[in-house]
Amino acid sequence: MRRQNVRASALTAALGALASGAVLHAQEDAQPEQQPTSNFHSVGFDVDTSDIDAFRKSILTYVRTCEWIEIDTDDVACRQQNEKGGQLWIGLRMVDDVAEYVTANPGYIGKSAFPVRVEGVQSDPDWEPFEYRLAVRFSEMDIPLLVELADPREAARFADLAEPEELILDLTAFTFNPEIFADKDAFTAAQERLGEDVTYAPDFFIPTGLFGDETSARASFAGEILEAERVTTASAASHWRTLVKVQGGGTVNVVFDDVWPDLSPEPGQIISGAFWLSAQIPKAL
Repeated sequence: MRRQNVRASALTAALGALASGAVLHAQEDAQPEQQPTSNFHSVGFDVDTSDIDAFRKSILTYVRTCEWIEIDTDDVACRQQNEKGGQLWIGLRMVDDVAEYVTANPGYIGKSAFPVRVEGVQSDPDWEPFEYRLAVRFSEMDIPLLVELADPREAARFADLAEPEELILDLTAFTFNPEIFADKDAFTAAQERLGEDVTYAPDFFIPTGLFGDETSARASFAGEILEAERVTTASAASHWRTLVKVQGGGTVNVVFDDVWPDLSPEPGQIISGAFWLSAQIPKAL
């Protein structure tokens, strides 16, 4: 039966497709070539995004040993998870019993507690359920925001959402080049030195992904670091995991690659930057 053989058939087809040049899609920002990092590195996965061939080779390495999860009759996920909470999700779609590569994205299981009201879904159907965006609101200011679900199995929960649902998300913010300030006063002083007409509070939050022609799960914000840890995985990859208090009182996991020797976050400091937002739903919910 197809469902019984889906793991073997998907693996065989996926390996063949990746080796022969399948079209790849991944949640990555355009970066300067001199910046040797990616969202995958930020949670401990050595995925080379410098060009399409390097990316294909990297993903192929993980496909060979991943955990296969059947999402529905058409979609299969390939998941790698390291001992520090980092995840790599590779999405495959069954078409005429052949597995076609869809996308690859990082995820993270951390300590965040981010209360939201889920109001709907705002995704491109071509990428669902592997890239599934929720339209949410949070804080007493009722800030709108898009977040992307890391685990494609969670998408089915919202497919027929009839009314808003209150949730507490485990929300992770991925960034390439955060700025860190000693405290709130240092952040304010840095704003004043810029001499701009508009200055930002040390807990500002802007849902930047809602602006422009195409929406995305992105935001720019600042918040107070509550916890900070340099995490090293079994593969010797290291990255920073911080727990940050943001506008509205919720907390967000902020992760970034350990490639800047001058960045050493500590509790009490303020971290600021531009972020891609990936959400998990705690299993207790």
